[in-house]
Amino acid sequence: MISSTNDWDLFDGVVTGVCSPRRLKAVADAHLGGHLGDPDLDAVVATLRLACQSPMAMVNIVGAGRQTYAAEFGLGVPGSSVPDSLSFCSEVVNTGRAVTVFDAAAHAVYSQNPMVLAGVVGAYAGVPLVVTRMVLGSVAIFDDHARVFSTEVLDILGHQGRLAGSALARRRVGMDALTGLPNRALYGDRLARALARLERRRGMVCVMYLDIDDFKIINDTLGHRGGDDVLVELGRRLTSVLRPTDTLARFGGDEFVILCEELGSVGDAEHLAARVVSATTEPWDIRGRFMSVHVSIGFAVTDSARAQPSALVDDADAAMYLAKKVPGSTSVLAPSRRTEPSWP
Repeated sequence: MISSTNDWDLFDGVVTGVCSPRRLKAVADAHLGGHLGDPDLDAVVATLRLACQSPMAMVNIVGAGRQTYAAEFGLGVPGSSVPDSLSFCSEVVNTGRAVTVFDAAAHAVYSQNPMVLAGVVGAYAGVPLVVTRMVLGSVAIFDDHARVFSTEVLDILGHQGRLAGSALARRRVGMDALTGLPNRALYGDRLARALARLERRRGMVCVMYLDIDDFKIINDTLGHRGGDDVLVELGRRLTSVLRPTDTLARFGGDEFVILCEELGSVGDAEHLAARVVSATTEPWDIRGRFMSVHVSIGFAVTDSARAQPSALVDDADAAMYLAKKVPGSTSVLAPSRRTEPSWP
């Protein structure tokens, strides 16, 4: 049984349709592939699991031919490629309405869903994930057996769906339009939170500051579109070697900053910096032209919750300029660590 009831249907006048070009462009522009590590979205799925007593909960982004989980609990995978015709969440996106399936194994269509056939899913409830009038995906809960969801559970799901949409709308404000990475403001917020967590956690926080050597020459040679391609590719390469818990941000121009938490030692930071350097040294294919791109990296570390975020970034920035004195891509550890507050 599928039901869409007015008391918890949430939105009217939104852009729907799994194959809608406008919607797919909004999904692509939002850069929401894979688990985002966003604390607000993680809190949404944790709340759904506990309050709705459901073994599985997710914030699902429905793209072209694939669904990715911006946050999930109980599924244990980053996404799926279930055909749209068998996908619960695709039904939500197509209709822009809330959907419940109380007994998936007995349903004429969803009984053929791979997770239902495997005995993993027995019941489903989902609501649209709406950001700026676009249904980007769904917020959903699953049970492993047939279940009639109570009005209270559906109300909780509806409220958490709105919260997830609001969290993603706020996230867009903090994102760089070209690369889809966090911007300076969002990075500053995450750095402040990371330092505050040192009050109750052991470990070190590392800030890496990097830019592209002679980027003006790249722009002059390839044009600004080619320069943009280099920036996007740099973001992709850096993301590929960082941990899911790390934050990569674009500060502007060709300047990028990385935040790493829970490092065990300065040596761990040095090892990560070496991986970042290695990721940039392979030849770059930019618009059919193979070229070398060099970066300079400076990094600073602290284990003190009293460290000032701006001082840590300044130290990493200063170390980056020391790295520029060495030919080729390289990294330099800041020679000093300002970990105490700047006030008298």
